[in-house]
Amino acid sequence: MKRYYKKLNPYLIAMLIGLLLLTPCTYCQAENSNNKIPADVNFLMQLKEFLKNNYVDEVSDIDLLRGAIDGMVDSLGDPYSQYFTPKDFQDFNETTSGNFGGIGVVINTKDKQVIVVSVLEGTPADRAGIKAGDKIIEVDGKETSELSLNEVSALIKGEAGTVVNMGILRDGEKQILKLDLPRETIKINPIEHKILGQGIGYLKIGEFNENTVANLDRALEDFRKGGVLGIVLDLRNNPGGLLDQAVGVSARFVPKGPVVKVVAKDGKDQTFMSNTEPSPFKLVVLVNGGSASAAEIVAGAIKDRGTGIIVGEKTFGKATVQRPLNLGILGGIKLTIARYVTPNGTDINKEGIHPDVVVEYNKAASVNEFAPIKQDKVLKYGNIGIDVLGLQQRLNFIKLLNASPDGVYGPRTKDAVKALQRRKGLAVTGIADKSLYNALDEAVAEYINSQEDVQLRRAIDLLKEELRKGAA
Repeated sequence: MKRYYKKLNPYLIAMLIGLLLLTPCTYCQAENSNNKIPADVNFLMQLKEFLKNNYVDEVSDIDLLRGAIDGMVDSLGDPYSQYFTPKDFQDFNETTSGNFGGIGVVINTKDKQVIVVSVLEGTPADRAGIKAGDKIIEVDGKETSELSLNEVSALIKGEAGTVVNMGILRDGEKQILKLDLPRETIKINPIEHKILGQGIGYLKIGEFNENTVANLDRALEDFRKGGVLGIVLDLRNNPGGLLDQAVGVSARFVPKGPVVKVVAKDGKDQTFMSNTEPSPFKLVVLVNGGSASAAEIVAGAIKDRGTGIIVGEKTFGKATVQRPLNLGILGGIKLTIARYVTPNGTDINKEGIHPDVVVEYNKAASVNEFAPIKQDKVLKYGNIGIDVLGLQQRLNFIKLLNASPDGVYGPRTKDAVKALQRRKGLAVTGIADKSLYNALDEAVAEYINSQEDVQLRRAIDLLKEELRKGAA
């Protein structure tokens, strides 16, 4: 869970900063006033001064403080408690809230160019006439061909009210269109929905940000108007998000009664309730190993309260609640402060939620076990190693390498690389570089999208059965 409480006691922040900023002088003053500083705190102060005075390069108090905080959080051994630099904490808050300063475009790379994949309705990009398929050539005078996708995205984003200059090239046009676009607060809609026919609606929740419940209500209203009787709720690969949003989503599918119980360190617990009437929709919920935290709260509530069928694979098993703490110029932390259990009292931490109907995803379309490839590493005939293995696994996955991956860049691997280069219009060299890796990622995504979603198919079939029962 990314967030539970919004603020910590400001006295705690002051105490933490005060202890770490103490100098030998203040130490002397404290002793003279008969307020003896504990030995361990005194040691830390002396160590700070030793590092500052003896390290070969200049080091600031702020850097030492940030390092100390990072070390304290890391010492907890909790993968979900984390220290952030100021910039990283800002990014974390944007991700959690689902709101950021930008122009409203979704971008990706294709053939070394940055392409607009979609434009959000009502945003500055939409009003300026930017269209899907447009190529972003420049951002604030910088050519995007020399930048990574993340770097381009960072240039486009910015504080609401500021202006970004864009250079756009449209298919069939030779002249670059120059646009000065005002950045506005963009609200990410994590809801995807569509009516499949035969009274069935498909609803996917990508994450639980501040906009989830509001957009869910709009989707449900569309379903009611469209004659939908049953919903496939897709929570696969949903990493979680905000507790209040998870409770709100659960309340749309679970009637009056408990949704989740949060248990604090002191043993005190708080039960979050639904106060709604029973949902008019039949429900099947899709989950997998990527369904975590808030997604598991929703799936657990639906399963325990018996308001839907859970289909797919065992969920991730993250039943902890995190609280963010803003430390100003020191950055921020995210700290695990509680655990939660499902309405029946089941602790799913590290255990996950087991589906009612197990359907494994098509293993041919799974890339989770591929070895990593360093994007800046050039691979060629004769190379051996983990990067070569990752390259071979992906080439084998898209049916270009007809051999078992072994980590050796031999003739078959070289031929497979050439085949992909020809397919994607690249220079046919047989050498794997950054352009080849981008083309390979694109080819893998295309292959996955071409495969039948067996879990979704099973969920739809089960929903049809439930609707037939209801009509009988």
